[in-house]
Amino acid sequence: MNAAVVLEVHMESIPGREQELENELQALLAPTREEPGCIAYELHRDPEDSGKFLFYEKFKDQAALSNHLDTPHFKKFVAYRAQGIDPIATVTVKKWAAID
Repeated sequence: MNAAVVLEVHMESIPGREQELENELQALLAPTREEPGCIAYELHRDPEDSGKFLFYEKFKDQAALSNHLDTPHFKKFVAYRAQGIDPIATVTVKKWAAID
């Protein structure tokens, strides 16, 4: 049986671009939550630092996560970042295997 895959994604915006980053991240929420295999896709903001964000993501298995990375909405986000107008100062991704 394939274990569920959990991602813990921390992002920090470039100072002054907090709202821009939040808008880009919020645009991912609804379409990702509709994807087959998406169990949870939650965006959080640090209450003490408005430039820090956390995504908690849980997908049914690695195949579902791989499909997510290949969706038009995620590719649009990646392309936006690649245009040299990236509002992200740092990003850290930690992958976890759920213990079912």
